Amino acid sequence: MTPTSETIQVEQHTRRAVVYLYSQTGQLREVADALTAPLVARGWNIRWVDVQPRVAFPFPWPIRRFFGVFPAAVDPESLVELVEPTGGFGSEPEELVILAYQVWYLAPSLPIRSLLKAHPEAVRNRTVVSLIACRNMWYSAAIEVSGLLRSAGARSVEVVAATDTRRNAATVVTTLHWLLTGKREPFLWFGRAGVGDAELARVADVGQRIADSGQCPHGAAPIVPRLAAADLLAGTVFRRWAATVRSARRFGAVAQAAGLTTFVLGLGIGILVGMPVIGCAALAGGTRFDTVVGDFVRHRISFGGAAVYEAEVA
Repeated sequence: MTPTSETIQVEQHTRRAVVYLYSQTGQLREVADALTAPLVARGWNIRWVDVQPRVAFPFPWPIRRFFGVFPAAVDPESLVELVEPTGGFGSEPEELVILAYQVWYLAPSLPIRSLLKAHPEAVRNRTVVSLIACRNMWYSAAIEVSGLLRSAGARSVEVVAATDTRRNAATVVTTLHWLLTGKREPFLWFGRAGVGDAELARVADVGQRIADSGQCPHGAAPIVPRLAAADLLAGTVFRRWAATVRSARRFGAVAQAAGLTTFVLGLGIGILVGMPVIGCAALAGGTRFDTVVGDFVRHRISFGGAAVYEAEVA
């Protein structure tokens, strides 16, 4: 084979990826577009699969529905029926799988959990990039998704996370305002909700690194130890409280509503009190705290290596 024919063969080879995505607000699609734009520029063929529940979740959320979905959202066994797309949910052997998902109550959204548990053919024996867009706490969700991907037979998993990087207190207000009213733009003294331009640019840089080197770069999912510790602690509490709310159903709607009301009140107290306490623990623990929490998360969200494809050597 001549050098010229080798070059032609490389040029004729088109890399492929499939993006599985469920987004209510459109933010996740923005982030997925940012990640895949450099791949498209390199000639990749990107296939999009919309993961849609047969019974749609509302947006904006009525407040009772928003809190009412909590028990199911954090129940690892809770699933929803999905609309079967044309051609099914399967992926092709040569496709890189990009799994894009939202975080609901520190867990993967119900449609994405349902995809992984009911349709493991989407990721079986595939290299996967998990792409998360959320306020700032994605750690428990990423750990759950990593476990689901391992159970489904994925070959390897790397994580890219895009978050709202402004102050935590401000993002609580802007995110709730967006989800409950559908309005994302600035109001009062609060800025625009969601992932900002700088984060989108960072995600695009991750996509460029993947396109250039075939590697998902270190730091594609920046770990903030203080937030990670709060997330992991709250995730445990959420699962236990959700089980209590589900158990209350047998005593009637009033008991279930009381359980949810108590959860909402506890959530507010936890945000106001819990975060400062964990901040103090992080300050006291110093670099050891950061190292322990960071290593704990990293070892549980990824497996199989950082290579998402074998880059050609020039």
